[in-house]
Amino acid sequence: MINASLQFLVSQLNQYLRRKFSVQENIAVVSKMMDNDGRESESANNKLVMFLANVEKDSMTQASTKPEYDGFRNIIHSKPIFLNLHIVLAANFKASHYEESLKYLSRAVGFFQDHSVFDRTSFPELATGLEKLIVDVENLNLQEMCNLWSLVGCKYVPSVMYKVRTVALGSGYSYYRPYVVHVPEEASIGAY
Repeated sequence: MINASLQFLVSQLNQYLRRKFSVQENIAVVSKMMDNDGRESESANNKLVMFLANVEKDSMTQASTKPEYDGFRNIIHSKPIFLNLHIVLAANFKASHYEESLKYLSRAVGFFQDHSVFDRTSFPELATGLEKLIVDVENLNLQEMCNLWSLVGCKYVPSVMYKVRTVALGSGYSYYRPYVVHVPEEASIGAY
């Protein structure tokens, strides 16, 4: 679901940028900035690049998990997990396109400012298992920014970090195996 979250956000951003700039090709991609061998990723050239910087469990969200029944007196506990994804949107354009890169990055920041909540009501195309994505700008000071780009392994390019909140994995997620309790037909619940 992490990949589905990033792909969804990039898809929405590309639709917006194609309309604003009247271009056919995708301007934003989900990609690493550098390949494992230390070379610049081919797919990241002259693009807005979205990549995952960190994943953490959202400790502020308390999911109420009511038991579900499957019709055969089986109780299915569906316990979602809520994650915060720290993503970076970087304007990875060559020096000759620097002004253009700032223009694209500015429009992308504006898009996520205007569209900070993506839920199933407004965006039914959200992947199964995702109920809501909330996109917030993360402030990084110069030292934190320097540390981030050192970890990425490349030189700084204009960028912004976002925290994507409440990516729910669990209910309806195809790789999640629910815990099932089978109560025999002749059993009497609560009786001694």
